[in-house]
Amino acid sequence: MLRATQSITAKSVPSWRLTNKSHFFRQFTTEKTQPVTIYNGPLAGVAKKLKLFSITSLGLGTGISPFVFAIDVPVPFVAKAALVGAAVITSAASTGLIQWVMSPYVTKITIPQPVAENELPTEMTIHTLSFTAKDMATTVPITAIEPASRIFTSWMINDPTLATGRIGKKEVKPKTLLYVHPELCEEEGIMKNIVEKTGIGRGF
Repeated sequence: MLRATQSITAKSVPSWRLTNKSHFFRQFTTEKTQPVTIYNGPLAGVAKKLKLFSITSLGLGTGISPFVFAIDVPVPFVAKAALVGAAVITSAASTGLIQWVMSPYVTKITIPQPVAENELPTEMTIHTLSFTAKDMATTVPITAIEPASRIFTSWMINDPTLATGRIGKKEVKPKTLLYVHPELCEEEGIMKNIVEKTGIGRGF
């Protein structure tokens, strides 16, 4: 009798209700695990364009250099070599300078989930740009962040073993020097609370 009752009860529940409940649960779970953006770098687009431009110019300069020797002009071989060398060195130096300045620049910071007004997240994911201007994510506990003293940086990770880095799905060495705009962390919000906990360098 009990089995018959259970069978009737299961059959009496419309399948669309079970499907909708399952869909709602999956949707709720997905939305719950979405990271929350707490900081956006205002110069993120400029930093990416500068990196791409510097890499492209270096590649073109290096690729075109051999054709200089093929040009039939009354110039000694040593002079051509000096000209090519100077051009490549200049392009490499400018690319290296741009990489050195823009590598720590933070384009975005996210936390795993929302927190209360007076609470701090235990960790955050800091987005920067790789050498080839790809998005690089460094996940680090807040306790591992402290003010940096190097120019063009404001944060540093004091223990890199606590941080993990990735580009897409590939694990890479995490960034240890970072730059966030100190003036953007003075407004009330999560970033101000984090900076009050970690401190921040001025970057210059």
